[in-house]
Amino acid sequence: MIAVTGSDSPATDPAPLGEPDPSGEAARVETPFPKRRDLRNSDKPYSPDDRESNPTAEAAATDSEPEPKDYGRAGRNLPAAIGMGLLIGGVVLASLIFLPISFLFIVLVGIVAAMWELANALSRSGSLVSRVPTMVSAACMVVATFIGGREALWVTFAASAGAVMLFTMVERRKNAVKDVSLSLFALTYVGLMACFIVYILTQPDGNFYVIIFLAAVVASDTGGYVFGVLWGKHPIAARISPKKSWEGYLGSTVFAAVVATVLAVTVVDAPFWTGLVIGAVIPAFATLGDFSESMIKRDLELKDMGTLLPGHGGVMDRLDSILPTAPVALVLFSVLPGYL
Repeated sequence: MIAVTGSDSPATDPAPLGEPDPSGEAARVETPFPKRRDLRNSDKPYSPDDRESNPTAEAAATDSEPEPKDYGRAGRNLPAAIGMGLLIGGVVLASLIFLPISFLFIVLVGIVAAMWELANALSRSGSLVSRVPTMVSAACMVVATFIGGREALWVTFAASAGAVMLFTMVERRKNAVKDVSLSLFALTYVGLMACFIVYILTQPDGNFYVIIFLAAVVASDTGGYVFGVLWGKHPIAARISPKKSWEGYLGSTVFAAVVATVLAVTVVDAPFWTGLVIGAVIPAFATLGDFSESMIKRDLELKDMGTLLPGHGGVMDRLDSILPTAPVALVLFSVLPGYL
């Protein structure tokens, strides 16, 4: 006997008395049916891994995620990285030469974006970083430094720390101490360090000092990358950043010393040996900044802080060597002859 369950859906005979009805089990368990292929006129044998004879193999292949592209020893998309680097460098250099006050707006945009990325990254630790208060506070610190100098910076920083704690208290969070600590860390790491760059900008001929400082950091990163890719064999700290090598650090020092010396002599007419000092000190702290961010990303299981800059990652991935080096540059410009 055939029981009709639908217009085109014949079912098997019902089960004998006393035995479970398989049709009821089938009704309770919904099994997706893959798209069938007509193989009746084909002599091709069935294979579970063949997409022609087994449609589920095709579905599995379609659902699988694409493997990340391998860029070899370069480790990144070089055309995109070079193009984006030239674009950003050109905009920054033009602003510092022709309209230094416009550099302030570039700093504001970069700091707000970097603060957003860092807050999102640190929130992966299970705590909640106060994004809006830290972003607004960092922007206020930058503007206050440009207008009122060091005194205004420290007053704004203290007020910002109080605002972050007040915001956390109003929200009544469970991990208030950890949340406040991470928020203040982000505010210090990004906002406070950026204000040192702005303070250098406010000094007489400060735009030229900022050019020397940024050029030395970029030269350090470039030299470390080139020497590391070509000859890097001895890691500095393999557990933190296996791609950072002593050969790369040598390249950072050589490139930074050459660039800083040329700019010191031609731009501000300072003694040539001051460029050598800058070229020796800047790479040390730039590398330390790279290691600091690498340690944070490794702890949070991140490859990049963001994806805003093609070929580079996020904004924080470009500022990691600039921010911790800014106060060091201010000290160097203050004590070396021919500068501040």
